[in-house]
Amino acid sequence: MAAPRAALRGGLRRMVSAASVWCAHGRTVRTAHSLAQLPYAENALVPRLSARTVKRHRAYEAQLIYGLNAALQGSELEHSSLEEIVTVAAHDPQHVREYNHAAEVWNHAFYWARLTPGGGAPPDELTRWISRDFGGLQSLETQILSSARGLWGSGWTWLVLDRDTLRLHVVNSCGLTHPLAVGLKPLLAIDLWEHAYMLDYGTDREAYVRSVLALVDWQMVLGDVVAAANFTDEHTKLKYLIRLSMEDMRRLKHVMVQHGTIDLTETPSLTKLGVLSSSDSPAARSLIDAAMQDVLRESPVGWEQR
Repeated sequence: MAAPRAALRGGLRRMVSAASVWCAHGRTVRTAHSLAQLPYAENALVPRLSARTVKRHRAYEAQLIYGLNAALQGSELEHSSLEEIVTVAAHDPQHVREYNHAAEVWNHAFYWARLTPGGGAPPDELTRWISRDFGGLQSLETQILSSARGLWGSGWTWLVLDRDTLRLHVVNSCGLTHPLAVGLKPLLAIDLWEHAYMLDYGTDREAYVRSVLALVDWQMVLGDVVAAANFTDEHTKLKYLIRLSMEDMRRLKHVMVQHGTIDLTETPSLTKLGVLSSSDSPAARSLIDAAMQDVLRESPVGWEQR
């Protein structure tokens, strides 16, 4: 593999922008995927991440892309997008090589895209999501740090959105596991492979994670949350809104509705509670009540125990 190494020493741009590159077996490997330019300079993340670390990290990323293009040559996945390869190949033992390269290439592009020089605080709307699911930003950061510490070996720690429940979660991935492959929406990725932090932080992985969290582009994260939430089906949206309402309703023992009091220890119904007006169609009332019943079935404990 002397030729690829020489190309890498000659500069990343020349390596990844060529129409084709040399392969050790004497054939050409078409560059279906290439190294995207960073949205900031290599030294823009200083002092959290040094320019030397970013440059070395990008060189490793370029090698991954070369390996991906070689793995895809002649494969049935050759013309698939990165996201398609990750989603499909994660469950197919015949495409492990394609998956391994595609997942790491996708992860790295996402990692860089969710960082911004100087970082910043989450927007108010995102803060409400974080407070609902973690109790606040500090609690979220504590959970991310805990997950990163608990990852044995190398891999990734993620903030994700569960599209089915519209809830935020922190998860780890390594090997043939990936948020995309199980239907989760990635919002933030933290690279826990040694090449990402050893130059700057040695073995202090926690200090590195704290630095990455200080560089997060939370506005981008919010954009992903809103886009994913808006793309969900109406039933999921209704369930999300009902959960928010139920959080407030659980604080009350009784609710006065129109001419009487309804004890909330009984199975709730939005039509019974008078949330829907008499002018709403039976179909609309049925749809909302069905969503509420789903929420109740998914609850880990009964309504009256909350």
